[in-house]
Amino acid sequence: MNKLSGKVAVVTGAARGIGRAVARAFALEGAMVYGADREVSELEFEMNALRESGWTAQAVALDLLKPDSVAALAKTVLEQQGRIDILANVAGVIIEKHLVDTTLEEWDTILNINLRGVFLMCKAFAPSMKHAESGSIMNVSSRAGVMGFANEIAYCASKFGLEGLSRAIAKDLEVYGIAVNTITPGVPTQTSMSMQTYSEETKKIWKDPILITPAFVELALQSSSGIHDQYVNAWQRSEELRAAGWAT
Repeated sequence: MNKLSGKVAVVTGAARGIGRAVARAFALEGAMVYGADREVSELEFEMNALRESGWTAQAVALDLLKPDSVAALAKTVLEQQGRIDILANVAGVIIEKHLVDTTLEEWDTILNINLRGVFLMCKAFAPSMKHAESGSIMNVSSRAGVMGFANEIAYCASKFGLEGLSRAIAKDLEVYGIAVNTITPGVPTQTSMSMQTYSEETKKIWKDPILITPAFVELALQSSSGIHDQYVNAWQRSEELRAAGWAT
């Protein structure tokens, strides 16, 4: 507890799945958490539940398809807190289709949320981190960011792009002490997305996303002189942290 005391964190996709678990983990470690999502009613329910349990959290509506929505989120956080310490870009969407079946609209939606949205979020908050010469950015990636799948044409493109974007941002911001990493679940994880995409056999072995959050907490504490410019396996690292007694 309290590893993140005094830190200000923004978590996208915080209404459900991995984003919800990460927002909760950050709050339980003492961070002031801004949970952001387009599923506003679910988001408010989750952030209210954290506050009722004595933690500090606030819901902010976010539509990653709209640059003005990203700008409004950044304005809210920076006006209220004066800084940001942790940015976890968790939100993402998937449509499983083969090449000839993928429409241009579907392509644009997936690329705009999974890739352009992360670019907009990093761009919006980087000036504050640069001014403070500290901060941690973590972008949720996937196996689809390092290997191709025949029925995930747009999703793979978005995640491969995310890997390149993150590597470039890491180089761009490291002189300011800012850690930038990508992080993949590393194990089948129960989310609203995987409810649709996982086979029944895979669902038998999936894990609660809270079990991969120790790796996110560790990354939240990093600078560019620590874990930086890496592709982190969240399950593997969380297991190592539990074995070392650093996390439960």
